Amino acid sequence: MRKILFSVATATALLNVVSAHAHEPGTPTIMPTGASIGVPVGANPPPGLYYSNRNEYFTGEVYNGDVALPIDIDVRASAQQFHWVPGNTILGGTYRAMVLLPIVWADQNSSGVESDEFALGDTTISPLNLSWMVAPGVFVQSGISFGLPTGEFSTATGSLNTGTNAFSTGFDVGFSYLNDGWNLSAHANYFIYGENPDTDYRSGQELLVNWTAMKDIGGLKIGPVGYWRKQMTDDKNDGYFYGGTISGRAEQVGLGIGVSKQFGPVEVNLNYVHDFKVENTLGGDKVLLNLTMPLQF
Repeated sequence: MRKILFSVATATALLNVVSAHAHEPGTPTIMPTGASIGVPVGANPPPGLYYSNRNEYFTGEVYNGDVALPIDIDVRASAQQFHWVPGNTILGGTYRAMVLLPIVWADQNSSGVESDEFALGDTTISPLNLSWMVAPGVFVQSGISFGLPTGEFSTATGSLNTGTNAFSTGFDVGFSYLNDGWNLSAHANYFIYGENPDTDYRSGQELLVNWTAMKDIGGLKIGPVGYWRKQMTDDKNDGYFYGGTISGRAEQVGLGIGVSKQFGPVEVNLNYVHDFKVENTLGGDKVLLNLTMPLQF
């Protein structure tokens, strides 16, 4: 059984490929591991319109349980994200809305048989994000997002799909400590997936936590980054697709290093992460390059 776990990025989001289990075979998660590392997720930026270009390169293998299978995966993903901060407050918190549009290139080599896919991924719309400063330089955030099935999906065996063919809902909370040159941030996301109408399969709910611990040293922020992803509920198969079976629960722990630097109005963030624990999903190495800038009219 295979699936795509393609990478989508966000300050909340990035960035998804093929895995053996957990989630419907051949479909991606709505948000990739590491999507918001390096980002001060608890704090909304000043009022304005912002553009983020979030890119990921992943190379690794598919794991069945904690055993690597002879299936090599290379994924390149680029997500275009727009943030709107009108300057309004709700319940005392500053308001932000976001939309993210991913493009995915996926290559798979299974026992010498190669396949590839280049297509749009599922769109993420986040209409409500609120941020509060609870103390000087200390911020908390909460939001809701919706995944739309705009990516490619096929029921053909071994398909490299870039979409889930199902709607999803995400809830997230964030924390950031931004004093004395530090960016200490944690971003917890909980995702609920709908049923795929073509297969009657529903992927289980999952928790994703991304974290950052960067310190400004001479204008360059550097420090460890990482993530923990855990599938919290079992998949459900209400039909006979995939022989009536379900995938096992996934878990993934990654640790790496990140650097950020400001070049005029453009912030550049570069991260490298290696997966140290992998069960029923993809495991390997990833490089994430993110650029964020204000848009002026």
